Formats: sequence, structure tokens, C-alpha cells
Amino acid sequence: MENLSSYILIAMFAAIAIWLFLGYFRTRGIIYKDRMWNAHRILFLAAGVLCLVSVFVFSSVLDWVRLGLMFVCVIGFLLVRDGVGEEGIAITGRMYKWSDIKAYDYGDFRKDQYRIYIQTNQGDNLNVTMPNEQKKEVLDFVKAKIGKKYTRMKKG
Repeated sequence: MENLSSYILIAMFAAIAIWLFLGYFRTRGIIYKDRMWNAHRILFLAAGVLCLVSVFVFSSVLDWVRLGLMFVCVIGFLLVRDGVGEEGIAITGRMYKWSDIKAYDYGDFRKDQYRIYIQTNQGDNLNVTMPNEQKKEVLDFVKAKIGKKYTRMKKG
């Protein structure tokens, strides 16, 4: 039973790692990126450090493979970024092309951040949080790409 659970976890972490790295390669061309360090990324970094520390506790090859894949998943998560690029808006490893966006809005989120809210043609309501340092430049870029689709939306 112990080996079966290790094989299941290895398959699961391998699938997650592949999915995360595919998301990274799909969204590599973003120009304006979100903030690198937020609570989610710090928690995943802590999980990666704990993975490395726990290598000294386990001794079987299956445990090492599982821990290695867990660490690769952490790296994949840290590489996936949200942002705005030539092709569209990237959110959690998925690129939403400008032609797929039905409407957009923006608003202040925190003192040093703002959000761009988008609604896709499929009805998804999404947002990307960006730092204020490039707010004017990013919004001018978005307006140039899809300016006629600006709509006031309920933010949440």
C-alpha cells in the first residue's frame, strides 16, 4: 500500500508540474508583470524549503522522486506570472487573447496596487493585480489594444 500511494503522488505531482510549466511557456511573452512576492508565492517558497529539508528524513527512492517532483511544482508555480503582453492578458498560466476579452475595467486595489478586471466572451470574470509603478503605462497599453471594450464592472 505504501508504494501505491507513492506512485499515485508521483503521478499527481508530475501532472501538476507539466501543467505549470506549460502555463509558463504559454505566458512567457508578457511585458508588464504582476508583483513577484505576494502571500501565495511566499507560502509556496516556504513549501519548497520544507521539501528540501525533508529530503534528509526519507530514504527510499520513491520518496526522493516524489519530493523532487514536489520541488519542481514549487519552481513551476513561482515561474508562472500574471500580466499584460502583446498577445493578451495572462492569468495563472493561461493567456486570454485580446480578441477573447469582451469587456475590461480597472480600479485601485491597495495603496500600492491596482487591478484590471476582464470579462471573457465565455463569461468568465477574472482580474489581475499589478503594481502602481507602471499603472499609466499599462493602462495606456491596454486601451491601445482593446480601448473600445471599456465597461464599468462590479469589482469583487
